[in-house]
Amino acid sequence: MFIINFKNYPEVSGKRSVELAKIAEKVARKLGIDIVVCPPHPMIAAVSWEVGIEVFSQSLDARLPGQSTGYVVAEIVRDAGATGTLLNHSEHSLKRREVEDSSKRAREAGLKVCLCIPGSSKVKYAMATRPEFVAIEPPELIGTGISVSRSKPAVLVNCAKKLREGGYSGRILCGAGITYGEDVKRAVELGMEGILVSSAVVKARRWEEKIEELGKQLL
Repeated sequence: MFIINFKNYPEVSGKRSVELAKIAEKVARKLGIDIVVCPPHPMIAAVSWEVGIEVFSQSLDARLPGQSTGYVVAEIVRDAGATGTLLNHSEHSLKRREVEDSSKRAREAGLKVCLCIPGSSKVKYAMATRPEFVAIEPPELIGTGISVSRSKPAVLVNCAKKLREGGYSGRILCGAGITYGEDVKRAVELGMEGILVSSAVVKARRWEEKIEELGKQLL
């Protein structure tokens, strides 16, 4: 599993989100791997209408359709073409009750959840909500180019151990600083089942080459 979080970088503003998503789809088909894209919320529909790979929202609020101005509502995200959502990214962190409520709303709408956690201290979030994916991302490494898989491997190993011991059966991913193919290779060697990346791809000079570089290590 290879999730690309576009965040709200200017490099993917407007139609550029569609361009990046199409390139991600091309590489996914070439390598035979699963790639999910998370465009800015206003671009979810435009992206999902143009590609055949999965599209996730970057977060989700525990609100119902109707009188919920300004909130990201599960059913609206789903009907725009998304099949899942990120939750609790360090740039949009949630309290435990918010994680539980937003996860419930995602389930009710038939959306998958990729729950981001900083380390083993938040494993209880995953145990309470049973997301399809858990992404381990120490926040101090996000966007630094210093990969967690090489600089803090124990964080990944200890967190994954606690998840499995707690009965978690979903896929465990890692993020935070993943920049090069070697970072991905090391993550896989540590038992990770995929990656969540952002700036390494979005800010790359050649999107296709970077996605392929990282994706090849997941084969």
